[in-house]
Amino acid sequence: MQPILIITRPDPAGTLFAQDVQRVMRKAVPIINAPALRIVPIAYDMPDASHVIFTSARAVAQAPIGTGLTAWCVGGATAAAADAKGYDVRSADGDADALVAMITAHHPAGPMVHLAGRHRRGAIAARLTAAGLRCTTIEAYDQVALPVPQSLIDAAAGSAPLVAPIFSARSAQGLLDLTYTAPLHIVAISAAVANLFRHIPQARALTVGHPDADHMTDMTIAVLRGLDPQAE
Repeated sequence: MQPILIITRPDPAGTLFAQDVQRVMRKAVPIINAPALRIVPIAYDMPDASHVIFTSARAVAQAPIGTGLTAWCVGGATAAAADAKGYDVRSADGDADALVAMITAHHPAGPMVHLAGRHRRGAIAARLTAAGLRCTTIEAYDQVALPVPQSLIDAAAGSAPLVAPIFSARSAQGLLDLTYTAPLHIVAISAAVANLFRHIPQARALTVGHPDADHMTDMTIAVLRGLDPQAE
């Protein structure tokens, strides 16, 4: 039975991810678009800071033009977004821990601001402050939870295998609340996300080797191909 791809990322990232998967597989893949969150911008006053920390491209979208500013970015996609907006980019190519380690090692002079979502992890500003840097957090957007669509509820109660790439703990929430008869294959961006599904008997969780969109895409495609006897 052909597997179904479950997209929980908010748009436009979720749609782009699904398009990338189908382009590489060179075939149509059944998809249920079930974004767990809606991104809502928050009005804010940008403080006087020469360094801006970004842990998502969503924050970059809410940021001012970066001319004359240095952007410290968690990974490649975020760095690319900041570069397109004119920032002088530094990328940790990893996770929040790698980002904090990179900034601490460089110990940049001048105030720093972490532009972030209302719901966030990693305590970046607090950890940098403890390391002797001047850093504050500004909330630039909210992540509002959305209801689970009926199509996903029905699929969970079906028999076709479900493949769900999960990019954050909050985007997993809708899936965690469902009752399953269908096999559930989780492609997790971190071990912490994978562990959220341990209580679901039908779930099998795999964690990518590096927490970025390219590795998530590659593993999602590998899982889909492994489940689909007609895949190339």
